[in-house]
Amino acid sequence: MNTKRILIILGTLLSIVLLITVFSRLDWETFFKTFQTIHLPGILLAAVIIMINIALRSLRWNLVARIPITHFKHFWQAANIGYLGNMIYPARAGEVLKIIAIHHFVPLKLGKAVTSAVLDRVFDMITVGIFTLLVLWIHSQKVDPNLGRSVIGVFILATLVLTLLIIYANALQVRIQRRSFQDKWQWLQEWLLHAVEGVQALRQTSHLFLILLLTSLVFMFDYFWAWQVMLALGWSLPFEAAVTVGVFILLSVSLPSAPGFIGIYQVACVLALKLYGIDESVAVAYSIVMQLLSFLIMGIQGTLVTVYCGFNLSQERQQDLSHLPE
Repeated sequence: MNTKRILIILGTLLSIVLLITVFSRLDWETFFKTFQTIHLPGILLAAVIIMINIALRSLRWNLVARIPITHFKHFWQAANIGYLGNMIYPARAGEVLKIIAIHHFVPLKLGKAVTSAVLDRVFDMITVGIFTLLVLWIHSQKVDPNLGRSVIGVFILATLVLTLLIIYANALQVRIQRRSFQDKWQWLQEWLLHAVEGVQALRQTSHLFLILLLTSLVFMFDYFWAWQVMLALGWSLPFEAAVTVGVFILLSVSLPSAPGFIGIYQVACVLALKLYGIDESVAVAYSIVMQLLSFLIMGIQGTLVTVYCGFNLSQERQQDLSHLPE
C-alpha cells in the first residue's frame, strides 16, 4: 500500500473519530435552536464575499505564474476545479487537479504550473504565520507557550528560506543549468529551473507589492465573511474572533482528513470559539453553516466550470499521479 492510500485511510478515520466525538457531546436542542437565529442577509453577504475571494486568489495565482492577465478566466476556472476536487476527493486532490486544469487551459508547461501553484501557497503559509502570531499574542494567557515558540520558529524559518531564495535565485539558476542530469532526471532540472524563474519574478518590486496586497485582501475577506456568519447568528463578538477561527481552521486542514475537511473543520471551530465562551453545541452549528456555505458556492461554481470546460474530473483524478513524475 503506497503512502497516498495510507494518508487517505488515516485521514478518513481521523475525520470519523472526530465527528463521533463532537456529535456525542452535543446538546441537540441548543444545536437546532442556533439555526433558527440565522439572519439571511448576513449569510448572503458572506456568500458574495466568498465569490470575490475566489476571484482574488485566482488573480494572485495569475500574477505569480507571470501569465498575461488576459488568461485570468482560465486561472479562475482552474481554481474552481481545484476547490471542487478538494470537496469530493481526499488528500487535497484538488491541488493536483487545478494544476492539471491550468496546464490544459493555458500554454503553461506542467513544471511551471506546479511551481506557480507552490509559490502561490508559499504566500499563504507566510501570511498564516503572521496571523497565527497575532492570535497567539491575543490569547497569550490561554495558549500553551510551547506552541507559540514552535509557530514562531516555523514562521522565521519559512521567511528566511524564501528570502535567501530570492537573493540567490540567479546563482541557483546558473548552478542548475551547469549541472548535468541523467535522462531520467531531466524533468527535475526543468522543474527546478521553473521554480527559480518563479522566485526571480518576486524580485520585481511592483509585482511583489501587488501580490502581497492581494494576499492581505484575501485573508481579510476570509475573516470578514467568517465574522459575517457570526453576526448573522446574532453574536456580538469582535472581529478578532473571526481571525482566531480562521487561523484554527487553516492550521487544522493541514492534517489528513476526509473530503471537505469534515470533522477537522468542526473541531477547529469548537476550539477557537471556546476562547470566547461560545458553547460547544453552538460552535458546531456555526461550523456547519460555514462549511455548507463554502461548499455551496464552491460546488456550484466548480460544477459549472467543469461542465462548461468539458473537464473530466473523475478521469483526471484517476490519472493524476501519471501527470506528475515520481
